[in-house]
Amino acid sequence: MSLPDLKYAWLLSLLMIFQGCGPGRTVSEPSSPQPDWVRSRPVLPGYYIGIGWAQKTRNIHQYQQTARQNAMADLAGEISVTISSNSVLHAFESQLGFREDYTSTIQARTQEVLKGYELTDTWEDQENYWIYYRLPVARHREISERRKNDAARLSAGYLENALRSRDDGQIRNSLVQLISSMEAIKNYFDDPLPVEFRGNDIQLGSEIFNELSSTISRIDIIPEHPTLEIKTGHEVPSSLLKFKVLDQTGEPVADFPVVATYSERPIRNNRARTGRDGSTGFGIDIVRSSGPFETFTVRADMEALVAEASADPVIRRLITRFGPPEGAVRINILPPVIMLVAREDNMGHELSHGSLGEVFRKSAVEAGYLFDDNSSKADYIVRITASASATGETGTYRSALLTGTISVELPGGATIYHRELEGFRGSHFEAGRAGEEAYRQAARRMESSYFREIDETIRRRSSR
Repeated sequence: MSLPDLKYAWLLSLLMIFQGCGPGRTVSEPSSPQPDWVRSRPVLPGYYIGIGWAQKTRNIHQYQQTARQNAMADLAGEISVTISSNSVLHAFESQLGFREDYTSTIQARTQEVLKGYELTDTWEDQENYWIYYRLPVARHREISERRKNDAARLSAGYLENALRSRDDGQIRNSLVQLISSMEAIKNYFDDPLPVEFRGNDIQLGSEIFNELSSTISRIDIIPEHPTLEIKTGHEVPSSLLKFKVLDQTGEPVADFPVVATYSERPIRNNRARTGRDGSTGFGIDIVRSSGPFETFTVRADMEALVAEASADPVIRRLITRFGPPEGAVRINILPPVIMLVAREDNMGHELSHGSLGEVFRKSAVEAGYLFDDNSSKADYIVRITASASATGETGTYRSALLTGTISVELPGGATIYHRELEGFRGSHFEAGRAGEEAYRQAARRMESSYFREIDETIRRRSSR
């Protein structure tokens, strides 16, 4: 080949390379005709079918992954789930309303055991990507049965430990083992799970359900003092709010978790475990209720028991549906007794029924307080001292200023509330009427503000 021929051959090769590296070519036609399985879903005896589709995007990995996920979901949908009347899910559904919570677990279980599926074909055109999987029914059943049998053996081992612990009086450990036994078969609540256990043929899930119900029903939570009488503003010490957890034979249940609720408000440190004698106590720092009674309830802490055995939210929701044993104390609220000492004068004249004292008494009675003139019977001594005096005159008007104090004391003399009366002025043609106007202003403040401060002080103070 001559030199010019080589030159032109080289230029032709270079042109072909540039054309190959140019902008991406558009495919006007599919690489192959559309297969039958895209147009119409195939029926293939002995196989589950899964077909997925995704619209193409610039990211090839993204749309292919979407198609694969859709195909797997379609494959899982082929596998029907029948809830056996002998299954634990049937018992939960009929007694505890559990099926809705379990639906997602069934779906996850089905996806998890989709092992052994085969990629049968793919097809694409300009805008769409399709993928076709199939799974042999026999292979799926083999994998599912193997996993189910492994789960049943593990569960039966926990069940054996649970019954032994219960026989030994270890109620808490028995419940924890039962919950572990339940978790081991959580993917198979819809199956009957027939097994041989202690020489008998049983339905494993239903057996665990029955043993859980039976063990929980054996627990009693008994308050040491079923009824208490406490005055507003006082604490309830743990020595009064004591509870015992016993089994059906009356033996104490040690190291058992309980949780407390108080009808008036949430309390701190509301969780505890029983001691060796099966008892535990709670305290209320201060009773603030204005009602006739409140209720303090202690229940078995099912969430704490679940936490020892499982972190699975489905198991947690399931176990908390069992009605926990509980015990309650009725706390009768006794109203505080107040001794009122009021000294009020206007322009040097003592008032026999001063307005401040009367407004305070009326507000206190409406709030549920009692009054007694005997200091030995009083829980609080309220002292009101007020005096209206002339401060001058402007033309024919006389001015008056009211001063004084309001205080609340304990019988021992300690002051828990103190308020100076300031800024109450009145004016009138007569000095006495000016003083009355100053008293009216102070009385309105007593009704709108001062009594509420005193009431909150009494209800929120710590017992001394």
